[in-house]
Amino acid sequence: MKMVSSIEAVGIGEEAWNALAAGSPTNSIFQTYQWVSSWEKTFKSECEPWYVAVGDSSGFVGVAPLMLSRGVLGERILRFLGDGKADYCDFLLAGDQRKAVEAICRTLFSAQDRWDVVTLNSIPAESPTIGLLQDVCRRFGYHVMQRDLYPSPALIIKEHEAEAGNILNKAALRRRQNYFQRTGALTFKTLTGKDVLQCLDGFFEQHIGRWTGSATPSLFLDERNQAFYRELATTMAEKEWLALSIVEFNGQPLAMHYGFDYGGRFLWYKPAFDKAHAKHSPGLVLLRYLIGRAIANQRHEFDFTIGDEPFKARFSNKVRTTVQFQICRDPLNFALAWSRWQLGALRRKLVGG
Repeated sequence: MKMVSSIEAVGIGEEAWNALAAGSPTNSIFQTYQWVSSWEKTFKSECEPWYVAVGDSSGFVGVAPLMLSRGVLGERILRFLGDGKADYCDFLLAGDQRKAVEAICRTLFSAQDRWDVVTLNSIPAESPTIGLLQDVCRRFGYHVMQRDLYPSPALIIKEHEAEAGNILNKAALRRRQNYFQRTGALTFKTLTGKDVLQCLDGFFEQHIGRWTGSATPSLFLDERNQAFYRELATTMAEKEWLALSIVEFNGQPLAMHYGFDYGGRFLWYKPAFDKAHAKHSPGLVLLRYLIGRAIANQRHEFDFTIGDEPFKARFSNKVRTTVQFQICRDPLNFALAWSRWQLGALRRKLVGG
């Protein structure tokens, strides 16, 4: 067991790391070496990375990519590395998962004087990690809290091809596409590999324009976010996991999407469109092309990822859930965490009402 402050110091290497991720309960783009190393390179100055690596005679059997940061009250919070940008988070586990999770927790518990609460966000509800954490924390006497965090809609395609085809051909999607095709030239393309880099400036510009004047300005006004997206495009170029899709209308970008094609799933991640055409729903035109591409390429599913935006419910046939799991080191920290939890729930209820 060891705890180090960089992905390189873990000592696994890219190929072995990705093999471990691929065999783990939550195998998504957000567990890959490329994603984690890109996030670390861009944002490590904002936190203290903690990589907990455990192994046995066969080699590494578990890695917990974590980071230590401060909360609003100055509390020391241990989170998943990349929390807030990674839609799905989890430990990387192989072999006897129960032993691996216990070894990770033992390492964290041995360093409990360095943190106040462990807040693990965005674990898929079906991940066995949750039950294993509950068992280990109960045996070691730690206070825990668990709650559903975000819905995660998806369009399951494999073995549901007819249903997926019906969703693709919904009038709400066809009507928007037909409008642009009647009034001009409409084309669609998807860039992968190194070709993505040449179009990122245009993507950032369109996203900034889309959100200008709104209550939620574009994240790309922060140059660090631009740097992160460029780093992802660079590190994933050889794998071709990153897909930048572009709908052009009369030769100009109408809508764009920065997403991922990984493990048989296409992931909806960051869309943008030309606000000048907003009344004709260019985002739905983009969505139809993307769903059509996923079906044509025989992907298992089109994953809308986290969020309960109404349009996702219209074009999905399954809703999963992600979970937040909190570990408090003592009763006082548990009481404070519970109070923050209740206040947050009340705030969300008031806003929603």
